[in-house]
Amino acid sequence: MKTIGIIVGINTDAIDINDFPKWLQDIPDEYFELSMEKWDKDYYGLSSDMGIAYYLFKKSKIKKNNIKVDILTKEDVNLSTFNKYDYVVGFYCPYYYAADYKSTKYYNKYCNLIKNTTAKFIQPLNLQKFVLNKKKYLTVLKKHNIPTVETIYFKIIDKMNISTILNKIEKECNKWNSNIFITKPQPGGFGIGYKKWDLDKVLKNKNMFKTYIKKIEKLVRIEAPYLLVQPFVPEFEKFYEIRTYWLNGKYSHSLGTIIDPDSLGKEGFEKVKFAYPKNEIKPILNELEDGYEIIDVKLINELRKMGEKILKIIPKDKTGAPFLFRMDFGCCLNDKDVCRNYFVNEIEYNPNIFPAYNRHVDVMKRIGDSILKKINI
Repeated sequence: MKTIGIIVGINTDAIDINDFPKWLQDIPDEYFELSMEKWDKDYYGLSSDMGIAYYLFKKSKIKKNNIKVDILTKEDVNLSTFNKYDYVVGFYCPYYYAADYKSTKYYNKYCNLIKNTTAKFIQPLNLQKFVLNKKKYLTVLKKHNIPTVETIYFKIIDKMNISTILNKIEKECNKWNSNIFITKPQPGGFGIGYKKWDLDKVLKNKNMFKTYIKKIEKLVRIEAPYLLVQPFVPEFEKFYEIRTYWLNGKYSHSLGTIIDPDSLGKEGFEKVKFAYPKNEIKPILNELEDGYEIIDVKLINELRKMGEKILKIIPKDKTGAPFLFRMDFGCCLNDKDVCRNYFVNEIEYNPNIFPAYNRHVDVMKRIGDSILKKINI
């Protein structure tokens, strides 16, 4: 019998109880409470990691599967617990651990556990470190002629030199032929630290930028902490960012999003519009509210080709491609009004899966099955 420990507790990326697939509707309250996202007073959604974990727990009750599944929390992040299992699935990964405790020490502790445990940890640590280092992976992708946005980097340290940073940004903005730029820290997520700037306004009044940098300096520093600066791509507000999902190295499905940049990094709901590939949306056509849009299948096919190239580049372990991987493609590198040249915006090893909006593929079930396939069940 294979034993699997699944660590949950991301407390985000949730689904409303009214949107639960049938197999999830009997989840006990004590499991629901292990990972949930608070939306309002006494109003919670079930986080996707708990949904996937419960699916696997139910699978373990089928004798022929010959598996034992335990659902773990951050209290179980220790060597003695990990060593009880053949496999540990870390949805609640070192990044979340460090963010919860606001300490680099906890990140390093978790990483050392992954290195030293006798269990096989999923996802691989080398993949996690690669993805968390955006400077590294953007550089690697660029070397392989994968299109990315021009980016400059400033190492995050105490008492960063504001004048040096702004002088460099001003020079780059001139090269980019754009006075509008964006900043975001690495590692980062959920829009934390994302900010759109007007260079002219910043140079006239540097106080807001100074305040911003002070906040960035206080963030937990893990891996290679850098402040990323990129030209703002206005098409991001016009055309859908295409989030492509890959399971064990195979294309699974896509979801298009346009996120209101002014809603990023703030409490409450991000303002998001969704779109679906024409050939993937049929299962939920009757459930969708008015206003959704369709993504051209030809575009998806082109992005799949790019995704296949990227999968050959990213780090892997002996088991091959990751059981779950997301590649986000944005538009456009050439500043035209017509959407043509998509580029890689981000890659993710533990991505938000938008369970409420990816119901056309029953995404939590599909990822659960991907884990079982990864461990040969």
